[in-house]
Amino acid sequence: MKYMRPNLDDKYGFLELQDKILEIMVDIDCFCKKNNIEYCLMGGSALGAARHRGFIPWDDDLDIFMTPDNYERFRSSFQREGNKDKYYLQEWGAVDGMISTAKVRLNNTSYVEESVKNWDIHHGIFIDIFILHSCPNNKLSQLNQFFWGKYVVTKGNSLRENGRHSGFRGFIIKIAQLLPERFLLKYALKQVYKYREKQTDYYCNFLGKAIFKKAIYKREWFDAPSYAPFETVQLKVPGKLHDFLKERFGDYMKVPSEESIKYGQHAECWNFEHQLKYSDEYKDEYKLI
Repeated sequence: MKYMRPNLDDKYGFLELQDKILEIMVDIDCFCKKNNIEYCLMGGSALGAARHRGFIPWDDDLDIFMTPDNYERFRSSFQREGNKDKYYLQEWGAVDGMISTAKVRLNNTSYVEESVKNWDIHHGIFIDIFILHSCPNNKLSQLNQFFWGKYVVTKGNSLRENGRHSGFRGFIIKIAQLLPERFLLKYALKQVYKYREKQTDYYCNFLGKAIFKKAIYKREWFDAPSYAPFETVQLKVPGKLHDFLKERFGDYMKVPSEESIKYGQHAECWNFEHQLKYSDEYKDEYKLI
């Protein structure tokens, strides 16, 4: 392996996959340096950097944050000079330059996820890019932004999931399935993006998993991203990593007991030499929300 530390325990069977994911991330880091683009690790990836000096052992993906301005610079730079023989930039929820999330996919590989495995999309191993949006100071405005963010998430889930969730969440997803595929997507994303030019005290990630308070972060925590050890390389983390992780996870240095670990493998399987589907124009990319 190229990037993983030697002698790591492969208890969860992810080491080779993590090494391939890190190869993608090293290339993204170099590309961002070259084009003056800021990013930082987020969520479990940032937690892994702080607690494990690399991947959480039971984690099979890697996520980064970019602000809208940095992502749009990343997109235009990739379109102009990106290595398209090696990578594919996949935008989810794309409408009028806005997106819900993006993935940098590695060509000639496969990462098969049950919810989209039959769709005509690029299925390569990937890095997730989440957009770190400006969040208003006013609580009612925050709630409005949160509502529309979660609408986008729910609409996306309604297209990909069939009977996976029960209870209230399952009921809401079933309601969303009755609506046209991209119903109100443009309006909803406008509500999420609307504060990007405002000088607010907060950022948010309402298009991710965290619920309201856990998805609102002080802007100052991200003002100066810095490099931190991650396996055998260095990747950028929020400037005030401790504050971000404490808000997001609480006592983040405490490793969960083996009984309580609910590691969620995203993929059914993966392949480092074969691409599940390949075409010049993927017909189902518009479904990705």
